[in-house]
Amino acid sequence: MNSWEAFWVGVAPQHAPALVAAAILPVLVFAARRFRARTRAELGLPGHQPRPTGTLEVWAAWLLGIAAAVHLALPLGHFDGPVLAAAFVGSGAAYAWLAMRALEGRSWRLLSALLLTATLIAYLVVSGAGGEEPDQVGIATALVELVALGLCLVPVRQPGRPRRFARFVGSAATVAVTFGVGVVVWVSSFLAHAATDTDVASDPEGAVEAVGHTGDHAHEHDHVARAQAGVIMRPIAGHHPTTAQQRAATQLADATRKAMVRYASLDAALAAGYKLPKPGTGTDVHLENKAFTRDGRVLDPQRPEMLVYAIVDGRATLLGVVFVMERAGAPGPDPGGPVTRWHAHNICLTALPPGFGIVTPFGTCPALSVNVTSPEMMHVWIVENPGGPFAEGLDAKWVRAYLASHPA
Repeated sequence: MNSWEAFWVGVAPQHAPALVAAAILPVLVFAARRFRARTRAELGLPGHQPRPTGTLEVWAAWLLGIAAAVHLALPLGHFDGPVLAAAFVGSGAAYAWLAMRALEGRSWRLLSALLLTATLIAYLVVSGAGGEEPDQVGIATALVELVALGLCLVPVRQPGRPRRFARFVGSAATVAVTFGVGVVVWVSSFLAHAATDTDVASDPEGAVEAVGHTGDHAHEHDHVARAQAGVIMRPIAGHHPTTAQQRAATQLADATRKAMVRYASLDAALAAGYKLPKPGTGTDVHLENKAFTRDGRVLDPQRPEMLVYAIVDGRATLLGVVFVMERAGAPGPDPGGPVTRWHAHNICLTALPPGFGIVTPFGTCPALSVNVTSPEMMHVWIVENPGGPFAEGLDAKWVRAYLASHPA
């Protein structure tokens, strides 16, 4: 999966028009300026006189303009009723009006701060209540609005008027609001990702019950598994597998289940070259076989790159396997179509302190760290779990209940 695919899979389909509108805004502004200049020249009017607008006002105008473009375009793909559509259009028009005021050097801070605060609160309420999962467009728009809000709250330093206290208060308020928005976005992202897994587990009458594939509902929210949740799902061409794909997925699950009989004992896995990580306990302990990760064999039930055990209270039970591609960016084969779906992980490698981390609420790594995407991987579970053999993960409570009823 390349970087563009990774970004696009995190965009909710209903937000695509808003993304396009924000992207073409500079083109529209440039075209409007050229048309205005040409018209004035044809009418014999004097050319455009530059306004006494500072750099801050120009930045504010662009940020407010981007927010206007997004809000005005949202009803094109996000029509949830006339009231919400009118709210989007109204807020978009207000943002456009304030952008023009900032560009013309007129007062814009107070009204912009009120509007930005209102739209951010509305977004957080909807996201926090589960009405809409955070996606790339929503998070990027929130970040734009946060920057614009910071320009509103922090007063400009003027000669002879340092205004230290006012600038401190404005800066502190900006940091606090950014932190609060980030926390809500982050929590909402993880909860939405978990909710999608729950939907998969709770829909036994999906399109492919035998292999754990559910209906459209879970797939409508694929963007929740994007970078801020630490997972990038492979984009799919369709949500419903063909008969041949259903058969292939069932065959892969059956073949894996039969092949893994040999590793029912943890000792057998260790003897075969699988390494037990530290601390080596938990409900999803992943054991990797380095030799199998470089053997050139892909999706081989006889040689899975990882085994997943539940190791609790001195007992080890094999739950499933993880097939892993040899290098990042190489797509794994999907014989089952949307059923056998691969995913990758976004990992932040931190310099201080050294180690691993996860992405920030806004989809990036923290300072002094870099974002690394892992090779694609796919789980195949050999236990009879509610989500089927191709679920992304197993619930820890379910695993503990399974261990209690299936002593190893």
